[in-house]
Amino acid sequence: MLALGLGGSNHDFSACLVENGEIVVGIEEERLTRRKYAVNVNSLANQCWRYCLTARGVRLGEVGAIVADDTLLPSCYFPFRSRVTLVRHHMAHAASAFLPSPFPEAAVLVVDGAGSLFEGHGVETMTMSVGNGTEITEISKVYGTNWSTDGLREAKVYQAGDSDHSLGFMYKAVSRAIGFTLYEEGSWYLTEDGKTMGLAPYGTDRYRTEFHRYLDLLPDGRFALHLKDGGLLGFVEHALDGFEGDERFARGADLAWAAQDLLETAVLHAARWLHRETGLSRLCLAGGVVLNSVANGKILRDTPFTDVFAQPAAGDNGCAVGCAYYGHHVLGGQPRPRGPKAPRTAPRPQRHTYLGRSYSTEEIRAALDASGLPHRRVARPARLAAGLLPRGALIGWFTGGSEFGPRALGHRSILADPRRAEMKDILNRKVKHREAFRPFAPAVLAHRAAEYFELDIESPYMLLVAPVREDKRQEVPAITHVDGTARVQTLTPEANGAFYELVERFGELTSVPVVLNTSFNDRGEPIVETPEQALAFFGPSRLDYLFLEDFVVAHSTTDLDTVTEAAA
Repeated sequence: MLALGLGGSNHDFSACLVENGEIVVGIEEERLTRRKYAVNVNSLANQCWRYCLTARGVRLGEVGAIVADDTLLPSCYFPFRSRVTLVRHHMAHAASAFLPSPFPEAAVLVVDGAGSLFEGHGVETMTMSVGNGTEITEISKVYGTNWSTDGLREAKVYQAGDSDHSLGFMYKAVSRAIGFTLYEEGSWYLTEDGKTMGLAPYGTDRYRTEFHRYLDLLPDGRFALHLKDGGLLGFVEHALDGFEGDERFARGADLAWAAQDLLETAVLHAARWLHRETGLSRLCLAGGVVLNSVANGKILRDTPFTDVFAQPAAGDNGCAVGCAYYGHHVLGGQPRPRGPKAPRTAPRPQRHTYLGRSYSTEEIRAALDASGLPHRRVARPARLAAGLLPRGALIGWFTGGSEFGPRALGHRSILADPRRAEMKDILNRKVKHREAFRPFAPAVLAHRAAEYFELDIESPYMLLVAPVREDKRQEVPAITHVDGTARVQTLTPEANGAFYELVERFGELTSVPVVLNTSFNDRGEPIVETPEQALAFFGPSRLDYLFLEDFVVAHSTTDLDTVTEAAA
């Protein structure tokens, strides 16, 4: 059976195709339109669902179930409006976390800015559930109230995320006050909350008391967070007025610290109640707030949950995954595996997030020839790339299908040596052009991760922040944040293939099985999707080499000769 899922809201539109219980292809609209978060893209002209069908070589008529998140604009599913089944936004998130997880039963926590509108209650902002088999049962929920309508209350239109009792909106408002706004149009705006999370460790508890004045922890894991009409926003919006330079940066960091602390307080309250209520040791996570990998790490360390599965595309884009699985398991009535004795033909959990299409050798050759850049095919690209990193090379790494979600996980990555303390500044100056306070992440062999990080489970999707062990911080300074932590990606040969081979070889050469891994894009741009986009980035960039599958690309013939002769 084929099931097509569509996710997103007024941004982050995406599509995913599940076949016989496995995700076979998925893509975000931003990768195709080249507009970050696919903001203001004409929904009638969306490309991602067509991409999925074409990549799999199937027609729309062959799809047995089409499911969409009910917060999507109807124009996003207009071509098949007579066939589509709509599901609540938080149910789509919960399904994206639990149904592809390896757990037959688990607690499920969804936290975001806002989801579907419940008449008489408000918009869902946090939902706690239990997943068992193919059933997800909601047991407690927080509703946002007092949302913005811009005069459209009668039409039941609300501005997603702009409400009281919303952790996502709180964090978004703080990001905006600091200056981390990506898009703004009228009263609607989109922020870069990852910057706020990265800035928080530079702050102090200066504003903690003020923030906590507006938070009440309630029974059933719920909370009340008063933001509007005399609430926290009135303070946040003016906290930096009149401050400039270093003082503004310091107070902005203090705002970020307070926002992070408030978010963690509420999320840990919910997680602890969910564990007490269910007695379960496994937790599934989804929703935009789950991209806060610092909070996720604290759930693992500071609650009784011993295993966590976070949907790699935890934001609204991941709703496409949940919708597709909902179509397969719930509408299609297909079971999930229950333990190690599940039949070979049973649906398997999500094992990786490399859901984009692969590009053939012919397609790559055509892109290389059109670029005019010096290139050569090599026998063992992973080993060659690994040998260049200790020399200080900055490498673009492109292989297989692209990652579905916001993290580059070794298929569309820029790689560097983590042992060099100056590498963070070099990367920012030459390639990424990011704020100096933002950290870079490590990719580490899973079986060696505990040597470097205080982490007891695998973290394949960079959604857990863990302390770097004190005796290793000087060994990998380029990936160690100011507070001694790192957002970890663990690698296995089964899931990561050539990228695992690269990091393994780097470990053999340097005795450090860790590589600095950041996304293959510049600041404010989507991650590259195609060979043409990778080459267009590389050409004017200050990357030293680009690896496109088993081709190595250089800026000059001399550079190319040097590297390939060394490999020989």
